[in-house]
Amino acid sequence: MKIEIILANVEAGKIALPEFQRGYVWKRRQVREFFDSLYRRHPVGGLLTWLTTRDDGTATELLLDGQQRVTSLYGVIKGRSPNFFSGDDTAFSNLYFHAMRERFEFLQPIKMKDDPLWFDVTRVMQAGAGGVASLINRQLAGVSELHDFEFQMQIMNRLLWLLGVTEVNLHVEQITDNNQTVDTVVNIFNRLNSAGTKLSRGDLALARIAAKWPRVRDKMGRHTEEWQKHGFHFTLDWLLRCVNAVVNGEAAFQYLHDTPGHEVKDGLQRTVKHVDAVLNKISDRLGLDHNRVLFGRFSIPVLVRHLALRPPGLMSIDEWNQLLYWFLQAGMQGRFSGTMETTIKQDLVSVDGTLNGIERLIADIGTKWGRRHVAASDFDTWSRGARFYPALYWMTRVGGARNFCDGMELKSGLLGKGAQLQVHHIFPKAVLYKAGYERAQVNALGNFCFLTADCNFWIGAACPAEESPHKKGKRGSDLRRVCLAGYFAFVQQKTPGVLESQWIPMDEELWKVENYPAFLEARRNLLADAANQHLTALYPGHAEALDTADGPLRAAVPPASRPHISSADEEKVLNELQDWMSRQWLPSGEFGYELRGITTDRAKAIIDLAWPSGLLEGRGRPVALLLNESAETYRTVSQSGFDCYTSVEAFKQYVINEITGETTAATA
Repeated sequence: MKIEIILANVEAGKIALPEFQRGYVWKRRQVREFFDSLYRRHPVGGLLTWLTTRDDGTATELLLDGQQRVTSLYGVIKGRSPNFFSGDDTAFSNLYFHAMRERFEFLQPIKMKDDPLWFDVTRVMQAGAGGVASLINRQLAGVSELHDFEFQMQIMNRLLWLLGVTEVNLHVEQITDNNQTVDTVVNIFNRLNSAGTKLSRGDLALARIAAKWPRVRDKMGRHTEEWQKHGFHFTLDWLLRCVNAVVNGEAAFQYLHDTPGHEVKDGLQRTVKHVDAVLNKISDRLGLDHNRVLFGRFSIPVLVRHLALRPPGLMSIDEWNQLLYWFLQAGMQGRFSGTMETTIKQDLVSVDGTLNGIERLIADIGTKWGRRHVAASDFDTWSRGARFYPALYWMTRVGGARNFCDGMELKSGLLGKGAQLQVHHIFPKAVLYKAGYERAQVNALGNFCFLTADCNFWIGAACPAEESPHKKGKRGSDLRRVCLAGYFAFVQQKTPGVLESQWIPMDEELWKVENYPAFLEARRNLLADAANQHLTALYPGHAEALDTADGPLRAAVPPASRPHISSADEEKVLNELQDWMSRQWLPSGEFGYELRGITTDRAKAIIDLAWPSGLLEGRGRPVALLLNESAETYRTVSQSGFDCYTSVEAFKQYVINEITGETTAATA
C-alpha cells in the first residue's frame, strides 16, 4: 500500500492506534535515518494491522506494528501529529533536506542560515510536484547558480525524488477476526514488540472496545485511580474481567469482542458499583484494607456476578458471611493458581444470584479444589509474598489481636499515621542471622505479627526474652529494661493477655533464640486453630471440615541447613539500594515482590527487589534484582519479561547509563 494512501486512511480514522500501544518514543536520530532510508528506497519494513468492526458495521484497522514509522511519516509529511499521537512532537518537527549533499538534518539555524540548499521537508511535501518549481525560485532567489539549467534541474529532480517517498509501497499484513485467534494475535504482537511492554488478551479486548467506545480507557482509568486512592491497585485487565463477568457471565475476553459499546458502558457502571460494595465488605468485615493483603482478587469477578444477578434489595448478613467465607478460602487455598480463566468460568457457572449458588461454590471446596480446614503447615511459609500473609493480617484485624505497647485492639479504622499497622519481626532479624538461621527462617510467617508504627519503632530490635545486642541510644527505664531482659515479660506485665491475643505460645522456653524453630512450630498451630475458629464463625458448616480432617493439624520444624553468611548483608544492601534509587528520583522498587503469572494467580518466584512497571513508569520492560538466587529462579523471572540483574553494581551501572543519563544527574 502506498504511503500516501496509508496516511489518508489514518486521517480518515480507518487506521487507528490500539489502546494498548505505548506513546511515540522515537528520537530525532531515528526519524532522520528513517527518511534517509525512504529517500534511498531502502527497505524499511512493513506494517501489521488487525481488522475490526465497529458497532455501526464500518471497519477499522488497529495498528499492531509500525506506530513509530506511521507517526513519523504523518508528522513530517502532514506537518502535524495524527489524532492518536501521544509523545514528543519535536522528534519529527523541522526536518530539513540538503538538495546537493542529499542529507537529512534537523534545523540548526546557525549552520543552515547561509546555505539556501537546505529545504524544509514538510514544506516540500505540502508544495507537491506542482509547487516545487516556485519553492526553488523563492528559496534560491539571488543565487547565481540558479541560472545554470543543469544545476536547476538537478535540484528539481532531487526534490521530486524526495516527494516520491509518498509513492513508496509499504507491505501491510492484515490480521482478520476470521482467520486468527485472539491468542495468535497476542503472540504475534509480543514477538514483534519483544523490547516493550507485553500485550495481554485484555489489552486486545480493550482495543476492540475502544474502537466502539473511544473513551473506555479514560473512564476505566478514573475508577482504578479512585480505588488506588484507597490503597487498592487494580489493572485495567482485572476491571475488564469483572465487566465481562457482569455483562456476559464469562471469563474469557473473547466474549467482549462483539459486545456492543453501549452494553460495555452500562456494564462498567454496574460493575464499579458492585466492586465498591465487595471492597467495602472485605475491608470492613475482614480488615483487608489495602493492596498487599488483598489476596484472591480474581474471585471478585465471581462475587460481582452474584451481586449483578440477585434481585434488588439489601443482602442479609448470612449471605455476605457465606460470600466472604468463600472469598477467604479461595485466597488461602490458591483457588486461582491454575489456569485463571478456566477456574473463573467454572465458578461463574455455579453463580445464579441465589443462596443456592453460593452453597454450590462452597460445596466445591474440598471436593473439586482445595480443602476447607486450615492446617498449621499452611503457615509454614516465608516472606510478605506468602499466600497466608494476608490471612495473618485478616486474623489480626478481626481476631482481637492487641498492640504490644498499649493493649489497643488492632481492628480496622485506626486513625493517625502512627496507628498504621506495620510488620514486626517477633525475633529480630539481626539476632537470628547472627545465630545462623537462613533468610527463609528469619522471615518465616510465624515470626511476623502486626503492630502500630509507633509501637514497632519503640520495640525496635529487642529480643523476646533475652538481652538485645542493639541497645545503643535507648533511653528511659522501660526501654533499658526491655533491652536487657526482653520485651515479652514487660508487655505481658503491663497489659495481661496481650501476647495470647497475638497467638504467642506462652512456654517461656520457646522465647529464647536457641529454641526459635520450636517457637515457630507452636505458633503455627495456634494460628491454624484461630483461623479455623474465625472461618466457622462466618460459616458454621466449616466445623464439619475440622471433624473430618485427616490427622492432627501439626507442622514439622523447618530442617536446619548451613547458613548463608550473606543473608543479613543482603537485606542491608537492598535497603541501601532503595535509598540510592530514591536519591535518583526514581521508584525504590518493591521488596520481596511475588511474581505471578499473567493468566494464572500462581506464585512463580519471589524477587528480591522488583520494578514491575519499569524504572520509569510505563516505559520499557520490568526490572528485577536477584541476589544469590538459583538459575531456575533467574530463568523463571527472565522468561516472565523482566530484565534481570544479579549484582547491585551492574544494576546501578544500568541506571546511570540508560536512565539517569537521560533524565537526571546520577549521584553515587
